[in-house]
Amino acid sequence: MVLPNVGGREEIGRLREASDHVLDILRHYLPKKYDFNGLRRLVIYLGPNAEAERTLSTGAANGVGEFLADSFDLHAWFDAPQDEKDVRILQCVEDALVEQAGKFGTDPAPLRVAAQGVRDAGYRLDTELPCSRMHPNRKARVRLIRRFAPGGTFVIARVTTPKDEVLHEEELLAGAWVVTVSDRYRGSRWNGDTLEILDGQGRKTTELACTPYLHP
Repeated sequence: MVLPNVGGREEIGRLREASDHVLDILRHYLPKKYDFNGLRRLVIYLGPNAEAERTLSTGAANGVGEFLADSFDLHAWFDAPQDEKDVRILQCVEDALVEQAGKFGTDPAPLRVAAQGVRDAGYRLDTELPCSRMHPNRKARVRLIRRFAPGGTFVIARVTTPKDEVLHEEELLAGAWVVTVSDRYRGSRWNGDTLEILDGQGRKTTELACTPYLHP
């Protein structure tokens, strides 16, 4: 994750809103099994440590490492267009990961491949959630799409025919954290012609009525 080296909640909010999608896509492409010296997380602080007040953790005790990107100009980044923000933040994170990998003696190649995957995706990514479901009559399928884009994570409901022709599309959730989506969109079930979306506890979080697309 990335955090401003100086500033408060406002700066953290602005940073997350404009950068979370890049980090989420990068996590999507990172290898599932990669020994990063036992670290579970790397926190990258952006901006100079002018007063040398921040002491970086090695991560040995709690599994969380820290990295200071002191050459990153956060104020200029905030003022840049979104496309430039995407490029700069990804390069910063990639450089931090590769530098840490060098310190740990681990292979940086998978990290570079993952970062290139973000670039190849155009810094935007749609993935279909496992709770997508075909109706029992086989006439339509509801595809639940998780979209990583500036502003957070979005969920799109796309009703398609068996031949993938789009019958209907609507946004169910906008600007959420990825963990919120993961919890709220864990399962689904049909209740007649209505698809009910379930959270991690099996509780209904939202629903989509599909009668017009199942009985045209």
